[in-house]
Amino acid sequence: MLKLFKKDQTSDKSGKLATLTVQPLCQPSINLMNFVTGIDNVHIDVFLSPRFMDWSHRLISELLNERSSDKRRFTDKPSKNVLKQLEAFGHCYAQMLTDAIHRVKESKGIDSIQLFQIAVIKFVLTTVFAETDKLLYKLRKASIKESQRKLELSERITWINQNKNNLSYQVTYEIFSQLLWVEKGSVNKIRDSLLGMAWTIPEDLLSNPLLKTPDKRNHEILMKHYVLLSKYPDSYYGFERLSLLIDTLLDKIAKSCQIEIASCADNQIIDENRANIPFSWKDVPANMALLFDLENTQQALAEESTNALLKATFQSQQKANEILKQGLRKAQVIKHLLAAYETPLMYNNYFKLIKPYLLYQTLCNEADDFEVELKLQNQLKIRPLCRSDKKSLSINQLINAKKRLAKLAQKPDGAILRRFITDFITYRRDLKYYRLIHEAMEKVHLLNDESDVQLSRSNGMLYEFMVPGEQTKTSESIRCHVILKADLRGSTTMTAELCRRELSPATHFSRNFFNPIRKCIENFGAEKVFIEGDAVILSLFEYQKSPDQWLAVARACGLAKCMLAVVEKQNEVSRAYDLPELELGIGICYSPNAPQFLYDGDDRIMISPAIGDADRLSSCSWKLRHKYSQVSNLLTNVMVFQQAPYDAFKGEKGMTNFRYNLNGINLEEAAFKKLQNEMALRHLNIRLPGDEHSTHFYIGYYPDAQGESHHVVIREAQVKVWQEEGEDYPLTDNLYYEAVTNRTILNAIKKRGF
Repeated sequence: MLKLFKKDQTSDKSGKLATLTVQPLCQPSINLMNFVTGIDNVHIDVFLSPRFMDWSHRLISELLNERSSDKRRFTDKPSKNVLKQLEAFGHCYAQMLTDAIHRVKESKGIDSIQLFQIAVIKFVLTTVFAETDKLLYKLRKASIKESQRKLELSERITWINQNKNNLSYQVTYEIFSQLLWVEKGSVNKIRDSLLGMAWTIPEDLLSNPLLKTPDKRNHEILMKHYVLLSKYPDSYYGFERLSLLIDTLLDKIAKSCQIEIASCADNQIIDENRANIPFSWKDVPANMALLFDLENTQQALAEESTNALLKATFQSQQKANEILKQGLRKAQVIKHLLAAYETPLMYNNYFKLIKPYLLYQTLCNEADDFEVELKLQNQLKIRPLCRSDKKSLSINQLINAKKRLAKLAQKPDGAILRRFITDFITYRRDLKYYRLIHEAMEKVHLLNDESDVQLSRSNGMLYEFMVPGEQTKTSESIRCHVILKADLRGSTTMTAELCRRELSPATHFSRNFFNPIRKCIENFGAEKVFIEGDAVILSLFEYQKSPDQWLAVARACGLAKCMLAVVEKQNEVSRAYDLPELELGIGICYSPNAPQFLYDGDDRIMISPAIGDADRLSSCSWKLRHKYSQVSNLLTNVMVFQQAPYDAFKGEKGMTNFRYNLNGINLEEAAFKKLQNEMALRHLNIRLPGDEHSTHFYIGYYPDAQGESHHVVIREAQVKVWQEEGEDYPLTDNLYYEAVTNRTILNAIKKRGF
């Protein structure tokens, strides 16, 4: 509740009015801008607990079934069974909300809690509508099959169609009452303790009656919570004209009565046109008590007759009441508002046999008495009713009410005018809150299709709110990844040769290559991205909650060495049978982010810039291959050259650097730096035969996914400038890295005690 206060005490003898300080209608800071958009690139993907959704569907179905039956419509309490389900639903919501609060307690990220609340509101509203349609379909289907109950079922279907909005409101009201009970209960204290606020979305927004109805101008809702209004836009008593009139009158009062506007709280903002919804002090119901409540001020004066502030306040309120009364009279709406407040009495008097809006029109002379009398007689033929004094219903009560209101309109009671302006601006405020929540709900995409959930979750786009115990390890927890690309060369020639000899290429490659590397993939904790023909692309992920497994680059190097060993063994078989040999070029790239995924049916397809980078590292220039492939004493399997400035050679695959990679493992620089963080690498300098300078080597040890220990040796070398003519290649400052497999180098390092 907003607190009002007065200041600047002035003597009534001075003739000055009191300065009245009113509270602004501050816009709650509901900010969903920091969330990533989901799979449609527009909305925020949210997935709610399957247990919660299941409870909700069953509960809403039971409530709709009870509230549409003859036994329990809108007045009776839910059955014991439904009450138990409501309690279980509330408990489930409380668990989800508490878990969400604990997850953001360090960052104080209330926007995540707001997203959860908005998602639940949207889910409840959409589920009520969906379950209502499902109930109607079920009843229609039953009425066709069950001829004995056809009349009963048809009457029920008719009733539901006629009262669909009110039925939806009643069910939604009972669900929301349970949600509010949770919000006000122990969770409220937890939220206040951990986040420093009792409400992440203000209570007035969550308890808004308009949020529970599909028709925000429903006459019964207006009568119950606000005041009935004309449904015709051009009417003086229509919402738009009344809104303009009341704004004008309140502005006039503000100038005449010295109004000051207080500031908003820290977690709220005042913006007259934020999200195209104006928020103003003129929409705060409590402000109307300060401006118009003469009775309370008079009562206070009776106790403190000499209080100058109270006297000045009373003078201000008298002036405000006079401006209001004259303004409403001049606008010719007094008889309409009197009719609006009389309508609920008449509606109950006639046992709701006549629609409330027709009663309102009759009371303010916009409809004929005869029309109402005819409708009443027709209804009484169906349902003979009489009042508690056993007198039969007649049109006389309505006619007498019309006469009474006509006299009252000449000299209206100030209390009813004050009630009207409070009820009207409460309705206007709730309309703005309704729009605010619906704008937020429009940004939320509730996922329930399994493939959509999988796609969003895999790409780190999904915001999940679960009951504790439902959370599972998902790709959203991926912190980074490594791509290994193996360029398998010679497979086409070998396939052709095997076919020429009437042998099976499929079984040959399966037994000698694909089956063995499958075991390597498992041992080093990799996943297949793409394996087909001469392309092998593998990935290794690191997960946020598994720091002991943050060894993706080291394991990629071990996997690459294992694959090269498989190819070497395959080539031994090929040499024995005089078959062409296979060659590999392997590139390893690191990305500090999680990859993205899309799905082709059940097949997951990875999207990562590291795939293209690894492809370039695995390549082998035809120029360098021609030059070095026949060199028998070559100690390195990877070399990188830079195009000379004057060289017409433009590189291959769009690169200005080109490389020799024949059965080698080329790491990008980012992957090497990641490797340095994975383990303590020992440094060693060795001068290789034919080199003028020593070469830097880095040695380390790591476990594979099965816990077996392996060593990794990395050679650091400088990129050379290619010379088309000659063997003198100038060194650059750029570096490249190779995971060493050459036995001569590995033995030399081993001899030095590494």
